[in-house]
Amino acid sequence: MSVLHELDELLCGDDEEYERLDLFHEADELIGQLRVADVPALLALWQARSLCWRQRFTQASRSIGGDVLRDLLAGLLQIRETTYGVFELMSRLPPVADTSALSDALLDYAEQAWHANPARHRQIQISCWSCGLSGRLLKRLGFSAWKEAGL
Repeated sequence: MSVLHELDELLCGDDEEYERLDLFHEADELIGQLRVADVPALLALWQARSLCWRQRFTQASRSIGGDVLRDLLAGLLQIRETTYGVFELMSRLPPVADTSALSDALLDYAEQAWHANPARHRQIQISCWSCGLSGRLLKRLGFSAWKEAGL
Protein backbone atom coordinates (compact mmCIF):
# COMPACT_ATOMS: atom_id res chain seq x y z
CA MET A 1 0.00 0.00 0.00
CA SER A 2 1.40 3.39 -0.93
CA VAL A 3 2.04 6.04 1.72
CA LEU A 4 -0.55 8.33 0.16
CA HIS A 5 -3.18 5.59 0.05
CA GLU A 6 -2.50 4.68 3.67
CA LEU A 7 -2.66 8.36 4.66
CA ASP A 8 -5.94 8.81 2.79
CA GLU A 9 -7.53 5.85 4.59
CA LEU A 10 -6.33 7.17 7.93
CA LEU A 11 -7.66 10.69 7.32
CA CYS A 12 -11.00 9.32 6.10
CA GLY A 13 -11.42 7.25 9.26
CA ASP A 14 -14.02 7.45 11.97
CA ASP A 15 -13.89 10.69 14.03
CA GLU A 16 -14.09 8.95 17.39
CA GLU A 17 -11.42 6.39 16.54
CA TYR A 18 -9.12 9.03 15.01
CA GLU A 19 -9.21 11.08 18.20
CA ARG A 20 -9.32 8.22 20.70
CA LEU A 21 -6.27 6.50 19.20
CA ASP A 22 -4.38 9.77 18.56
CA LEU A 23 -4.03 8.79 14.92
CA PHE A 24 -2.77 12.27 14.07
CA HIS A 25 0.68 11.06 15.17
CA GLU A 26 0.55 8.29 12.58
CA ALA A 27 -0.79 10.76 10.00
CA ASP A 28 2.12 13.11 10.75
CA GLU A 29 4.59 10.27 10.18
CA LEU A 30 2.96 9.37 6.87
CA ILE A 31 2.88 13.00 5.74
CA GLY A 32 6.59 13.19 6.49
CA GLN A 33 7.14 10.29 4.06
CA LEU A 34 5.37 11.98 1.13
CA ARG A 35 7.49 12.79 -1.91
CA VAL A 36 7.18 15.53 -4.51
CA ALA A 37 5.95 12.84 -6.93
CA ASP A 38 2.94 12.32 -4.62
CA VAL A 39 1.77 15.94 -4.84
CA PRO A 40 -0.42 15.66 -7.98
CA ALA A 41 -2.35 12.75 -6.42
CA LEU A 42 -2.47 14.61 -3.10
CA LEU A 43 -3.99 17.64 -4.84
CA ALA A 44 -6.61 15.40 -6.45
CA LEU A 45 -7.48 14.01 -3.02
CA TRP A 46 -7.57 17.54 -1.60
CA GLN A 47 -10.32 18.42 -4.05
CA ALA A 48 -12.22 15.15 -3.64
CA ARG A 49 -12.20 14.86 0.15
CA SER A 50 -14.15 16.64 2.86
CA LEU A 51 -13.16 19.67 4.89
CA CYS A 52 -12.58 17.31 7.83
CA TRP A 53 -9.98 15.41 5.77
CA ARG A 54 -8.19 18.64 4.83
CA GLN A 55 -8.27 19.84 8.44
CA ARG A 56 -6.79 16.59 9.66
CA PHE A 57 -4.08 16.82 7.02
CA THR A 58 -3.07 20.38 7.90
CA GLN A 59 -3.15 19.68 11.64
CA ALA A 60 -0.95 16.60 11.25
CA SER A 61 1.50 18.08 8.75
CA ARG A 62 4.23 19.02 11.22
CA SER A 63 6.73 16.71 9.50
CA ILE A 64 5.91 17.62 5.90
CA GLY A 65 9.00 17.97 3.73
CA GLY A 66 9.87 21.43 2.45
CA ASP A 67 9.75 20.53 -1.23
CA VAL A 68 6.44 18.70 -0.81
CA LEU A 69 5.01 21.66 1.11
CA ARG A 70 6.07 24.16 -1.53
CA ASP A 71 4.64 22.08 -4.36
CA LEU A 72 1.43 21.48 -2.43
CA LEU A 73 0.99 25.19 -1.71
CA ALA A 74 1.72 26.07 -5.34
CA GLY A 75 -0.89 23.53 -6.43
CA LEU A 76 -3.47 24.78 -3.93
CA LEU A 77 -3.01 28.31 -5.24
CA GLN A 78 -3.99 27.02 -8.68
CA ILE A 79 -7.28 25.56 -7.42
CA ARG A 80 -9.69 28.48 -7.59
CA GLU A 81 -12.28 27.04 -5.21
CA THR A 82 -9.75 26.32 -2.46
CA THR A 83 -11.08 27.95 0.68
CA TYR A 84 -9.06 25.98 3.18
CA GLY A 85 -5.45 24.97 3.43
CA VAL A 86 -3.24 27.75 2.10
CA PHE A 87 -3.09 29.86 5.25
CA GLU A 88 -3.06 26.78 7.45
CA LEU A 89 -0.05 25.32 5.60
CA MET A 90 1.84 28.62 5.27
CA SER A 91 2.78 28.32 8.93
CA ARG A 92 4.79 25.21 8.03
CA LEU A 93 7.12 27.24 5.78
CA PRO A 94 10.45 28.46 7.15
CA PRO A 95 10.08 31.74 9.09
CA VAL A 96 12.19 33.66 6.57
CA ALA A 97 10.50 34.33 3.25
CA ASP A 98 12.45 34.16 0.04
CA THR A 99 11.97 35.97 -3.24
CA SER A 100 10.56 32.95 -5.06
CA ALA A 101 7.55 32.77 -7.32
CA LEU A 102 5.78 30.85 -4.53
CA SER A 103 6.31 33.68 -2.04
CA ASP A 104 4.99 36.17 -4.57
CA ALA A 105 1.96 33.98 -5.27
CA LEU A 106 1.29 33.60 -1.53
CA LEU A 107 1.47 37.38 -1.14
CA ASP A 108 -1.00 37.82 -4.00
CA TYR A 109 -3.32 35.28 -2.39
CA ALA A 110 -3.03 36.94 1.04
CA GLU A 111 -3.65 40.39 -0.40
CA GLN A 112 -6.75 39.23 -2.27
CA ALA A 113 -8.04 37.40 0.82
CA TRP A 114 -7.40 40.50 2.96
CA HIS A 115 -9.65 42.60 0.76
CA ALA A 116 -12.25 39.88 0.22
CA ASN A 117 -12.78 38.73 3.78
CA PRO A 118 -12.16 41.10 6.71
CA ALA A 119 -13.12 38.34 9.14
CA ARG A 120 -9.91 36.50 8.19
CA HIS A 121 -7.53 39.42 8.81
CA ARG A 122 -6.10 37.91 11.99
CA GLN A 123 -5.52 34.52 10.33
CA ILE A 124 -3.87 36.20 7.35
CA GLN A 125 -1.63 38.23 9.65
CA ILE A 126 -0.56 35.18 11.65
CA SER A 127 0.06 33.04 8.57
CA CYS A 128 2.14 35.70 6.87
CA TRP A 129 4.03 36.49 10.04
CA SER A 130 4.91 32.84 10.66
CA CYS A 131 6.56 32.41 7.24
CA GLY A 132 8.24 35.80 7.00
CA LEU A 133 5.86 37.48 4.56
CA SER A 134 4.34 39.87 7.09
CA GLY A 135 6.38 42.95 6.22
CA ARG A 136 5.91 42.49 2.50
CA LEU A 137 2.15 42.09 2.92
CA LEU A 138 1.94 45.21 5.09
CA LYS A 139 3.77 47.16 2.40
CA ARG A 140 1.40 45.89 -0.29
CA LEU A 141 -1.58 46.86 1.82
CA GLY A 142 -0.15 50.33 2.42
CA PHE A 143 0.34 49.98 6.19
CA SER A 144 3.47 50.60 8.21
CA ALA A 145 2.42 48.29 11.08
CA TRP A 146 -0.26 45.74 11.92
CA LYS A 147 -1.63 48.14 14.50
CA GLU A 148 -2.31 50.60 11.71
CA ALA A 149 -4.12 47.78 9.90
CA GLY A 150 -6.40 47.39 12.91
CA LEU A 151 -4.69 44.35 14.46
